[in-house]
Amino acid sequence: MHTEFKRIPELLLPILGYLEEIDRIKEEELWHREHHVAQEWARHARTRRLSGRDLLSNAISGGILGPHKDFPQSVRGIPVNVIPPYGRVGPCTEILLVFIGEADDFEIRILEAIEHCAARCRETTKYVIFYTMQWNDVTWKKHEDSFKLAGIIVVQKPFGRSPLRLL
Repeated sequence: MHTEFKRIPELLLPILGYLEEIDRIKEEELWHREHHVAQEWARHARTRRLSGRDLLSNAISGGILGPHKDFPQSVRGIPVNVIPPYGRVGPCTEILLVFIGEADDFEIRILEAIEHCAARCRETTKYVIFYTMQWNDVTWKKHEDSFKLAGIIVVQKPFGRSPLRLL
């Protein structure tokens, strides 16, 4: 079966580049815990499963995600809406950024994104970026038509790997 290569829209490329910075921040933190912290703490750190909120915190502490002018959430000046939400809820934007950690319920995060695109910010949100530490193809296939029917462009940015346009 021939799969058509789908280009990632240029508008999203800077955000995806900044998400790769989060990868580096988290990889450095994990390396530091592994090599420089007491063994008991390192053992705990290895077994702790990260949530989307942890990834979000890394983006905020790394200066990648934060307020900018009229938008309470932006990726270095590019307005976005964010799941899980934080701070003041801002106006709808074209881009929804969804953080999915290992400790999150994958299907709930997908459903939150669908609700955002189909109800809260219908007709405004055009792009969804899933920044993920886990992915479930069966669950994605079950819900992808909700994005497809709305004409939403969907990109997955797996932690530590290159982004992939899904729709």
